[in-house]
Amino acid sequence: MTETSTAVRRRLSRVVAAAIGLGFAATSILVASPALAAVDGDLATTTTVEIAGDLQLQSIRYEFQEDGMPAAPGPNVEPGPSSTTSSATWSLGTTAGSLHSQMVARIVDFDRTTDYWIKAFAYVQESSLIYGSDCQIFHGDPAAAGAEPLAEENSPYQCWSHGHSNTSGEHPRRLFTETFTITSLNWATARGAIMPQGTLKLGDGHLESPSTRFIVDGRWYPSDPAEQGPYVTIESGATLNFAAFRRNGESDANAEGLFSYRIYDGGVPTRFWVSGMASNWRGVEFNWDYDCKIYDGDPLAGALPVSASPYSCDMSTTKIDGNADYRVDFTVSVGAIETLGPLQARDLIAVGCGDPTDACYFVPTADDAVVEPGKVLGAPYANTGSEEADYSFYYATNRSVTHTFDLTVSAEVNVFDVFKASIKAAYGYENTNETDKKWVATMKVPAHEEGWFEFAPAYRKISGDFLFEVDGTWYRVTGGSYTVPDDRLTGQLSSFTRPVVSSPGGGGVGAEPPTTTAPLNPALAGSAGRGGSGKLAATGADVDVAAIWLAIAAVLAGAGLLSTRFVRRRSARRSL
Repeated sequence: MTETSTAVRRRLSRVVAAAIGLGFAATSILVASPALAAVDGDLATTTTVEIAGDLQLQSIRYEFQEDGMPAAPGPNVEPGPSSTTSSATWSLGTTAGSLHSQMVARIVDFDRTTDYWIKAFAYVQESSLIYGSDCQIFHGDPAAAGAEPLAEENSPYQCWSHGHSNTSGEHPRRLFTETFTITSLNWATARGAIMPQGTLKLGDGHLESPSTRFIVDGRWYPSDPAEQGPYVTIESGATLNFAAFRRNGESDANAEGLFSYRIYDGGVPTRFWVSGMASNWRGVEFNWDYDCKIYDGDPLAGALPVSASPYSCDMSTTKIDGNADYRVDFTVSVGAIETLGPLQARDLIAVGCGDPTDACYFVPTADDAVVEPGKVLGAPYANTGSEEADYSFYYATNRSVTHTFDLTVSAEVNVFDVFKASIKAAYGYENTNETDKKWVATMKVPAHEEGWFEFAPAYRKISGDFLFEVDGTWYRVTGGSYTVPDDRLTGQLSSFTRPVVSSPGGGGVGAEPPTTTAPLNPALAGSAGRGGSGKLAATGADVDVAAIWLAIAAVLAGAGLLSTRFVRRRSARRSL
């Protein structure tokens, strides 16, 4: 709008507003506007509110007054309460005696809508050319009843200005321009970057902070464990970033972030954990405090740091903003390790793993189920009678422990203890010692047939490397494995029958049955029959003394068997 020289002086208000730097692809708060310099009137103000850091504005409202009366916004103003922006600018021009403009907005912090609001306003009076402005922080909507601006010591945010400028021109004659900047009021900041390297990744993670504003990978760290999934694992080569802030109106604790993660080597969980922290506090001077250690077990469960470990956590610091804001890089990696050949391994592993106080560890690389081929339990029973017979067979299993490492006798016991501790941490195995259990198997043998049982013991074959230290050098022994009893499965039992082969002297004698792989779980009960499963039940220590135990010892593929048999014909009901 332009005034001509013959035009009668009249009251005129023109509002021009613009919003720039939209944070979301939502409908913009204000549509495109004419150039701000084209404001008509004798007096004008141009006010900008901008955001520093990771803040944004939301729920924006404007208010314009001319000589104390509401002035309707011009056609280019489109307030958008649901939109989000990082900067907003508006101008107001008048030929009247005074003007007042105001913006209210809610603060969004790292994508979290907070309970804090700002109110920025500018005021000018023509008669005495008085200009005034302010920007205030509120806890809650400033329009709410009884709302009061927060004192700086109670506000985690601040809104400040370097001052205003006053320029003269033709349109307008006087233009007052001012920019307010909203920032998070951070008195101290501690940051961390956790970076696993090489074959390592970190899992089963835990993060915490006494600071109210704790940001992890660009988001407020959730207090609900169900939402912490994205931060539980850090893949090799990836980085997890955290930042803790000390601010007014929040926790008065130091800016501090703490973490603990389990170390996975080659995808397999080890017994080792890494735990660290970065802290900064504001006093007479800023004080940095940071640490990172390797633990033998979960530090949250009371595990202690180790003095020697094949893994390390190296730290380096970077100033972000003087001493008030710094970052610690935590690099978790495998140290320098020399791989031994078979000739050196025997002697050095005895030195490095022969005593419980040695820094010796087993790192599993594979866990495979092994069920050996079924072997016959005792001699077959031949039912030469004319009716079906019940056949019971009592036996004991002794599953042993074997390994392929070349160990001295003196080192073997401690090395096995190291192995057991490691696989308990990695896989949860509790019982890996040799076992001796008693069982009873039953089946029905048809008339004129013979029946027998076959049993296949179950093992776990766990491959891996031993890592140990000798005189400051770490060594690795690779390519070995332990085969231990499976603590979740005893073995597989099968029962078989076939027609009796007559002997020259009459009566039936069973021929030696073929070796057959047993396909059944001994814990499963089923009816016996030709090629069917038998019934297996653990008897514990209280075995039926009425049964006849035969002193037969057999070693079948690592399983020792003590067996007897019990036969009952349905007709005669006699025991053999």
